[in-house]
Amino acid sequence: MRKMKLYELVNQYHIGTNLSCAEAMFKACNEYYHLHLSEETRRMFSVMGIGMQTEQSCCGAFTVAVGIIGLMTAKDGETDADNIEGYRMIYDLTGHVLEVFGTLHCMELQGLEIEGEENPCHVIVEEIARKLEEILSGGHEYSQMLVN
Repeated sequence: MRKMKLYELVNQYHIGTNLSCAEAMFKACNEYYHLHLSEETRRMFSVMGIGMQTEQSCCGAFTVAVGIIGLMTAKDGETDADNIEGYRMIYDLTGHVLEVFGTLHCMELQGLEIEGEENPCHVIVEEIARKLEEILSGGHEYSQMLVN
């Protein structure tokens, strides 16, 4: 039996459920990467869906993905400025989402018309999950970039 991809797991939590994009991304990442994050942590991320519950802010799935990158790259006691690997990963994820969808803004993303899709958020969340998995699986490439 093959292991599910992160995007497949995020779709399972997002499509046909009452979970927000942020909650689906959190639950999928927690399970996929065996993070064992607590219920308290889930609650912290839960309000990030629907553009921080306002539609006026950044995509919740993207925000959770950035948090997961931080969790998986920051070292104990390390400040934000020291996490060059995480910075490069977030830069890559941000650039990808902007290139594919043209914005990170929740309301603008919800307004996209994607052929064959009733809810553009499903496509957006899936694409963020695909890119996040690609970035995190190639983490060594980011370390190599620092050496060159």
